[in-house]
Amino acid sequence: MYIDRKLTIALLAASLLPLLGCPQFPEENNASGTTGQNNSQNNTTIDPGPAEERECSRVVEYQGGEGASSVTIAGEFNDWDINATPLERSEGIWRAEVQLEPGDYAYKFVIDGEYEGEPPPDVPTKWAGDIENRNLRVDDCSIPAWKVVSNDVSEDGEITVTLKFVSATGGAKIDPTSLDLSLGNIELDASSDAVDVDVDQGVVQITYQAEEFGKYSLRASAADVDGRPVQGSPLWLPMWYEEEPFEWQDSVMYLIFTDRFLDSDGTMPVPPIQGVAPIAGYMGGDFNGILQKIEEGYFEEMGVNLLWLSPVYENTDEAWVGGDGFNMFTGFHGYWPTDPLTTESRYGDTEQSSDARLKQVIDAAHARGIRILFDVVHNHVHEDHLYCRENPGWCAKTCTCGNDGCAWEGPNGKPLTCQFAPYLPDLSYRNHEILKRQVNDTMRLAEKFDVDGFRVDAAKHMDHIIMRSLRKRTQELEAKGATPFYTVGETYTGGDGYGLIMNYVADYELHGQFDFPLLYPIRGTFGHDGSFRDLEAAVVRSEMAYGDAYMWMSPFLGNHDIPRFSTDALGNDWDPWSSTLDVMAQGPQDTITDEQWNIINRMSMGFAFLLTQPGIPLIYYGDEIGLAGSADPDNRRMMFWDWNAGQAELASRVKALGQARKELEPLRRGARTELWVDDSLYVYARHTGPGEVVIVAMNKGGARTEEVTIPADLGLNGKTLSSVNSDRQFVVNGTSASVQLNSWEYAVYKVD
Repeated sequence: MYIDRKLTIALLAASLLPLLGCPQFPEENNASGTTGQNNSQNNTTIDPGPAEERECSRVVEYQGGEGASSVTIAGEFNDWDINATPLERSEGIWRAEVQLEPGDYAYKFVIDGEYEGEPPPDVPTKWAGDIENRNLRVDDCSIPAWKVVSNDVSEDGEITVTLKFVSATGGAKIDPTSLDLSLGNIELDASSDAVDVDVDQGVVQITYQAEEFGKYSLRASAADVDGRPVQGSPLWLPMWYEEEPFEWQDSVMYLIFTDRFLDSDGTMPVPPIQGVAPIAGYMGGDFNGILQKIEEGYFEEMGVNLLWLSPVYENTDEAWVGGDGFNMFTGFHGYWPTDPLTTESRYGDTEQSSDARLKQVIDAAHARGIRILFDVVHNHVHEDHLYCRENPGWCAKTCTCGNDGCAWEGPNGKPLTCQFAPYLPDLSYRNHEILKRQVNDTMRLAEKFDVDGFRVDAAKHMDHIIMRSLRKRTQELEAKGATPFYTVGETYTGGDGYGLIMNYVADYELHGQFDFPLLYPIRGTFGHDGSFRDLEAAVVRSEMAYGDAYMWMSPFLGNHDIPRFSTDALGNDWDPWSSTLDVMAQGPQDTITDEQWNIINRMSMGFAFLLTQPGIPLIYYGDEIGLAGSADPDNRRMMFWDWNAGQAELASRVKALGQARKELEPLRRGARTELWVDDSLYVYARHTGPGEVVIVAMNKGGARTEEVTIPADLGLNGKTLSSVNSDRQFVVNGTSASVQLNSWEYAVYKVD
């Protein structure tokens, strides 16, 4: 029992301390300012201090209510009695002391007898009934904990980490024989020279010389001499050793549908599901197929360094009717999960299980500096999911989205509670137990495979609390010195959906989202002969709407939920079940037809725009060869690898653009300035400083030569700029330059 342990709570009103709701031991904000990536700090000079014991008391302060005569706390721990827990004001701060057992407690402040309103969006929260409240998390002080004193990766690859074993109440020391340490896939012997343990101080120091670039995530487990394991074991601390410090804006993202990417052995480990059209069944793609392409350097050739994997969860083994109410589907896409921690067995192969292969995929990617995003499905589960079997009440049926009285959105919409299908129960994160389980399982899955971030499916169909809770967990790791994570959301919306997108983007929620409002002008401009003026106007709208978050957004030409770009541009969309003609694949092997050139010109110029924009651009698998497809499931057809001349030409152009983005920092991190725009000619600059400039020009009309104004502050007077994708070049004279382009030609110019 813990009722005799005093927890001193001082509660902040206007802005709650970051510590609130975090583990109750002094670990927050204690990493020594490092990021786990190419830092030069010498950790041997850090004094970890004396032995520490977990404190079961805490002072949390409420700063505010200067004119109030009384401030109290009402919550689950006092039966919401507004008079039970008064706060006292001293030196301008309100304070209170309460006695609590470990757990999560919803509460609100009561100022002069009036409950406060909605809690600030950046504090931990908990729903009680239909009301969202602040959440006070009280950890169990009877078990030990880790504190990260410092961590560092030097320029020459020396990894140094200092951990502190914070004893449970009573002061039981660390048992050195219980230590289990690893860096990446390297097991560290606690008795080796790489590990130094001071039992009396509770200090564990790790020093390791990395010989190759890659990810070296620390995992640390231990117990005290009484056999009590450290809270939350293992400690997971992602770190990278890289030649150049990485920023997420350096990324080019590539979406892989595992089942539709590459079948590595030509066999499927599980028999096909009967009664399903081949286009909606499993086609045999596996994790080993992704591994092969990583090892071949396929993604690096395109400048891709971020792989978004379709959901890896185990999915239902049965067929279920699709949204049209007639055709049957399998879970090849991954969005019908049945287990939160087990990977889809069909993604294994004849030699390795799915788990083993996925680990190899991620290790191989990390060895090449490629990050991995897991697609997390939090809005719903399949009715056969583990959660539903263990807790049937979590999976109560609601109405199906799109039915009468149950619209997807709008005045009669129920976007937060409707089910995507009758067999896909919608999870309510107003149930705190579901919230905790989902976030814990997601972080366990991330730690298990050492992933780098998350793509959050169906953001607008969930309460904010799930995304904010996930972000808070990654921020807790980052506060210990972990390499920063990236969390990007999917909010399917129209061309004016900026507000809806930004509703979920904040320092305490999603980093960014896929830029759907920009998608439609992109397709209109390059696929349907729209004006560059409209595209520039759309870019400006995105810049203004997203503000500082613009660099975290992801522009794209297509994804798995809409018809393929090539099909949309040609206007030859049949229907999702008729295998729309693939013009790029049907052409001759050694020559390129006029119809193929039409697609190549449109798509490559679209990619020229995409890969020279701010943010984190997305390439949907197969778009690099102009893969065709109507809506789902046709837009998720099998990737084609025996390329003809047309497909190879488009892929070559995409690779050149990807390499340009990789090599030219202004394309990744620079500001953007429009230099010329009319219906058919578009010229803009990306720049990080005077002379550090890349100029992009594209022409959809007849041959053009224009004198383009070059602002003096770009520092280009007298400079020669040459195209990285052609033999074009121009010289800047004063504040102008003559730009010449043929029809459907684009050029990316760098300073010679």
